[in-house]
Amino acid sequence: METVKTKLRTGSREVVRRLARVSGVDDELRRLRDRVAELEREVQESRRLHQRLAELTDVVTEVLVPAADREDEKIRAILATYNRESF
Repeated sequence: METVKTKLRTGSREVVRRLARVSGVDDELRRLRDRVAELEREVQESRRLHQRLAELTDVVTEVLVPAADREDEKIRAILATYNRESF
């Protein structure tokens, strides 16, 4: 009896695989996997760009903060604008 159950399970799995191939599920699954891989690459690129922007903002801040210690009103106005408009 156990052998019959095993054969039925194996046979039904093969039928499902064949049906998936015939109905185009395999192609859709392949397209979806490709799209997920593409999106993962795009997310990684976005992370890299955000990291670069954060580093650039840090550098700009390091350059501008010492200038804020000066008594120049123009520099203070520029820094105020930068602080308002930056992230």
